[in-house]
Amino acid sequence: MFKKMSIRIKLLIMVNAIITPISFLRVLYLFRFHRKMMFSGLISIPKELINGIYNRIIKEELIIFGITFLLTSVFTLILSDYLLKPVKSLQDTAKKIMEGDYSARTNIKTNDKIGMTAEAFDKMAESIENWGKESAGIIASLSHEIKTPLNVIFSSVQLIDSYRNNLDSSDYKKKVPAQINIIRQNCYRMMRLTNNLLDICRHGSGYLKAKMANYDIVELAKDITLSVKRYAESKGITLIFETEMEKKIIACDPDMIERILLNLISNAIKFTDKNGIIKVKLSGDNDNVILTVKDTGVGIPKDKLSKIFEIFNKDDSLVRNREGTGLGLYLVKAFVEAHGGKIQVNSERSVGSEFCVYLPAKVLNQSLYHSVAEPESKYKHTTSYNGVHRVNIEFSDIYSGFEKEIS
Repeated sequence: MFKKMSIRIKLLIMVNAIITPISFLRVLYLFRFHRKMMFSGLISIPKELINGIYNRIIKEELIIFGITFLLTSVFTLILSDYLLKPVKSLQDTAKKIMEGDYSARTNIKTNDKIGMTAEAFDKMAESIENWGKESAGIIASLSHEIKTPLNVIFSSVQLIDSYRNNLDSSDYKKKVPAQINIIRQNCYRMMRLTNNLLDICRHGSGYLKAKMANYDIVELAKDITLSVKRYAESKGITLIFETEMEKKIIACDPDMIERILLNLISNAIKFTDKNGIIKVKLSGDNDNVILTVKDTGVGIPKDKLSKIFEIFNKDDSLVRNREGTGLGLYLVKAFVEAHGGKIQVNSERSVGSEFCVYLPAKVLNQSLYHSVAEPESKYKHTTSYNGVHRVNIEFSDIYSGFEKEIS
């Protein structure tokens, strides 16, 4: 109870701390004036009369002081209720949020400091509510993405068991490889999801760092593009690589560059129809190397462009019966920013999309950092992750079994 009343008590003490000294000084002045009158021989007024006047004035002062103290106390308590009302609203709202009601708001609309505090508090509550909704969506998306390949793997295992029990040896050998291929493909999908989640955690905690070294970005981008050329051709899509420079050494992380390119190309393939064209182009200026991936696909609506780099962004209107978590472009942006670069997108519905990655055209001091620009130590993207081709991992949500055909 004392804690609840402490603000009122403090306010009451503050107000009366001003009134009490004034009243005390008035009484002290009267006392000194009375003494002066009593001991002054210049004034021929009977002492009894002086004492009577003094006592009456003292009583009046005490009464006035008492009434003033009472009125100021009541006024202070009423004022404190008015002043503490928004504070109580803040307290009640905070309690509701702690209990799980993230829609609670203070709704305090004043221009003073309490109003500014309440406005900031409401914005914080709104952020918490949005975060809660996003978290629920993320958990639902993750549950679906994990459950789907697991169901496929489990179904394939059941079929293999059924084949073993019901087929002869020759038929068993014919049918089992297809199911093994399906299991492998869905293992790639699981690997891709876990890798992306780990990178998101690193990015969120500030530990996603680019392992820089000097590379020929032209050769690197060309090798990565050509490694998926047959994937595109299997869908009737023409994949072209162009460059305005024969050689360009920059500081970059080849693993991140590979994942940036593979993700952008795989997205382009997803949304480009047969006989379409995907062009990967390298250009540059004095400050940047510009890596562009342009397609003739379905395009992205203008109102969706600002959200495509958000985490778990997956618009149903753009899915086109393809699997995916909505993590890819979020990570692409994170990888580009880890290089100190930026990414932009231009798109028009039914015309196509163009993603432009700007990488700083800087090189590391070769006396301090390792350089792999030499041919004998050039980057080999085909051994990217635990002996598994990263192409198979990054394209796992597009193709099923195709990696066997091109291996």
